[in-house]
Amino acid sequence: MDIQSYISSGKLELFLLGELTEREREEVLSLAMMHPEIQRELDELEETMFSFDNMTGVAPSQEVKDKIFSTLENDFILKEVPKPTTAPTDTKVVPIASPWKPFAIAASIAAIVASGAAFYYAGKYQERNDQFTALLQDQSVMADNLNQVKQDFEEADSRLDKFVAGDFKRIEMKGEGFDMQKDARVDVLWDQNAQEVFIAVNNLNELSDDLDYQLWAIGDDGPVGIGLVNSGEKLTLQQMEAVAQAGAFAITIEPKGGSKSPTLEKLVVLGEVA
Repeated sequence: MDIQSYISSGKLELFLLGELTEREREEVLSLAMMHPEIQRELDELEETMFSFDNMTGVAPSQEVKDKIFSTLENDFILKEVPKPTTAPTDTKVVPIASPWKPFAIAASIAAIVASGAAFYYAGKYQERNDQFTALLQDQSVMADNLNQVKQDFEEADSRLDKFVAGDFKRIEMKGEGFDMQKDARVDVLWDQNAQEVFIAVNNLNELSDDLDYQLWAIGDDGPVGIGLVNSGEKLTLQQMEAVAQAGAFAITIEPKGGSKSPTLEKLVVLGEVA
């Protein structure tokens, strides 16, 4: 008989799990008594099953183990069986009822439940972690927006104080008479004593990325560039460079970044100081 082939057949595992017929269980017990190799394999499989049960559940106390083994010895262990060739006809074989089947089923169910619970709570943790991270990002964005609003308010409040305390003149600049942008409307607010200039864009057409609007103060020494105008900032006041003397203000279209002298053929609006 090929002992190793028999051990590898899986019958020993099925024996411990209680999955063999009565005749097959008798065969395993008989061969285990005749062949020490088979008995050792049964002992090792039994120890492995105990180890697996300890890993997948709460380890039983020594008292519980003693009761289990006592029960096995008293109720389930087969009395000595002689070799089949010499066994008397009246020899009674008591089949062993394997205690491992319920243990294995319970261990398998526990493992499945534990795995499912682990995946479920891992998913819930990741979901909550993502929500918390998104909340922190939203709060950071809100804080940045709040700081920007506060800064804008403080700047507007400062400008209002200047208008209340200052002596600003409003110079209305129009595009009438100029083919470039007839519908352009811009106001310049100038406090000559404080030499402060603000510009309010009511309507200016958008330019390509390689061009800019530039504001000029025209005085006795000719036009002087006092800043670039953002056509997209409507209903706001854009502060320009200081101006001490001017008879008129004008806006032209210049290359990106502005020019040292105005391009007169690209004059957009002009407003004379009253």
